[in-house]
Amino acid sequence: MIGSRTRHSLAQFLELQEPAVSLVLLSKYGVQHLSLSPGQLLFGLLNTFRELDDRVLLLVLTEIVATTGDLRARVNPKYRFTERLHDLTQCLLLNGYFVQEAKLVPIDPSIADAMPLEDDLIAALRNSGAPRAQEIIAKIGDSAQSFRATPPDYNAALVNARVALETGGGHCRQRGIACTRPGPLQPVEMGRSAGVPAHERRGHGPKRKRAWPVCSGS
Repeated sequence: MIGSRTRHSLAQFLELQEPAVSLVLLSKYGVQHLSLSPGQLLFGLLNTFRELDDRVLLLVLTEIVATTGDLRARVNPKYRFTERLHDLTQCLLLNGYFVQEAKLVPIDPSIADAMPLEDDLIAALRNSGAPRAQEIIAKIGDSAQSFRATPPDYNAALVNARVALETGGGHCRQRGIACTRPGPLQPVEMGRSAGVPAHERRGHGPKRKRAWPVCSGS
């Protein structure tokens, strides 16, 4: 899964380019109905990347790392391009990818052609129609990113999970939906959300337990 930090970094990187460059690049991979005005370019890119599917985002990132020479030629002073590209590649490392010979390479080859992992919680949130569903999903993604960091930041993982829980619980209360707690959820299980592979979850995590609320009703 491409985490929130990488999406923010990508927006900062493409903000260096003219809006037309980003419009053509994104439309090339099926992103439609874009509105990227020069005065609000950074926010427009960030809002687009927040909603973008991982598959499409990886295609965009793959082209970017393959054409850095062309993109660099369009930016002055050059140090701005160098700094933003460095930040983007560092963020990609957190998501399990590194740049080698103008190619985006997965650190674990087994994930090269794998579909992004999506558990029942994420699928239910996407289909719920909740006004803050994407915000909750983003926090779950941030939690997973902290969980898989080197070294793992378990405190940040739990804090982001708590924010996601409280946001979801607030939506339940607004709609009058009953929320129940099915039982303790180990941090290893928490890592399953938002695409943390099983081999990274095993043997990690603090001793504390968390429980996801389950909403019932309509």
